[in-house]
Amino acid sequence: MAEQKKSRVGIDIGGTSIKAGLISHDGEMISHRETPTPEDPNNGMDKINALITDWLDDSEDMIGVAAPGPMDLAKGIFLDPPNLKGWHDFPFVREFEEKNGKVCLFENDANAAAVGEYYAGAGQDARSMVYITISTGIGAGIVLNGQLLSGAQFSAGEVGNMIISGDGPKQVGLNIGSWEALASGTAIKKKVLDVYQSDGGAKELITKVGENESDAVHIFNDWIAHLAAGIANLVHVINPEMIVLGGGVMQGKDAILPKLIPAVEERVYVSLRDSIQIQPAQLGTKAGVVGASYLPVVKRI
Repeated sequence: MAEQKKSRVGIDIGGTSIKAGLISHDGEMISHRETPTPEDPNNGMDKINALITDWLDDSEDMIGVAAPGPMDLAKGIFLDPPNLKGWHDFPFVREFEEKNGKVCLFENDANAAAVGEYYAGAGQDARSMVYITISTGIGAGIVLNGQLLSGAQFSAGEVGNMIISGDGPKQVGLNIGSWEALASGTAIKKKVLDVYQSDGGAKELITKVGENESDAVHIFNDWIAHLAAGIANLVHVINPEMIVLGGGVMQGKDAILPKLIPAVEERVYVSLRDSIQIQPAQLGTKAGVVGASYLPVVKRI
């Protein structure tokens, strides 16, 4: 009888919660656990250990961990992620490996989500794929012929700072006219707040668009144009087989995609229009955990 393959463990550290999953080799979630993210990283390590300890004997020797950047992947440390302020400069990989006796593969959360969608989600049938998360900010993970594009300084996929306009709001750490400043969930929330004095964000905007409220339609169309411009840039630079869209804003995909797809097609070469596949992500909040579990098998560029 063939020896049964061990399952994989994936961990996703977020500003609000730490998620852990025991994942089969075909990407199915066997077990899932979650705990609030503490401010103190040493406490965080204890919480992670409590989540996964009883999985370790029967899991692979390498464990993937997804987390928000910036991070130094070569040294395995957090740098200064804004939503994990207490974790700045924390030597995560060293501490994890000392506590658990397993090899830790540390990765940016957008890249990990891209790996998850590529192996077990919307991108399973694609050879090359760009995963874009549209949420508080905008980030991306790029998979080319089954390999994750990391970049020389591990910064590939930082598409939020891509300039798509000569004008726009100024935000700390971002270029004026950056994609994130104009097309993120935060950008929508600011517009809705300015016009309606409400913090309902993308959900409220889409509701008002459905009611054909004129200001909402104007805001939505401008946002679609900005989002389409950034996607068109990625299509021209990378020419992926598929674009996969995730993040909280894409909960409104039924209203967004019918407008977004033709807007992207208008902005790319005619020869590319018939080949563009734009799909919603399939894994939802599980993408980081599932993707982290696949980090031991994905190759990097």
